Amino acid sequence: MIRLSRKSDYGLVALKALRALQPGDAMSARELSLQLDLPTDMTPKVLAKLAQAGLIESLMGKTGGYRLARLAEDISVAEVVRVLDGEPGLAPCREGILECHRIETCDIKHPLDNLHREVMLVLSRMSIAQL
Repeated sequence: MIRLSRKSDYGLVALKALRALQPGDAMSARELSLQLDLPTDMTPKVLAKLAQAGLIESLMGKTGGYRLARLAEDISVAEVVRVLDGEPGLAPCREGILECHRIETCDIKHPLDNLHREVMLVLSRMSIAQL
């Protein structure tokens, strides 16, 4: 089963909520966390990474918070996944997480790489506006 990491999941949920804001409005990390039932410790970290990548803006002050930095149509799901997780892989051995003694003779690594490229292509065509 192909899965998103928790960070990517939380990031996509937060971006969808920010997409629904009226122009000029913003939401704090705390508001997002409470409204969306996201972990209060991880939400600010996810938002900080998204802001650092230029997907959202961080506004200071009493009415500060976060809002989209670009149109939702211009932010792909693949971009969010890459920002929050790096370049994901389908198998732990391809991500460097798992040492595999079969890596040199593995007959499924190239098909898995092809599948990974196809999945990322689909995610690159899907925008935050489509969520």
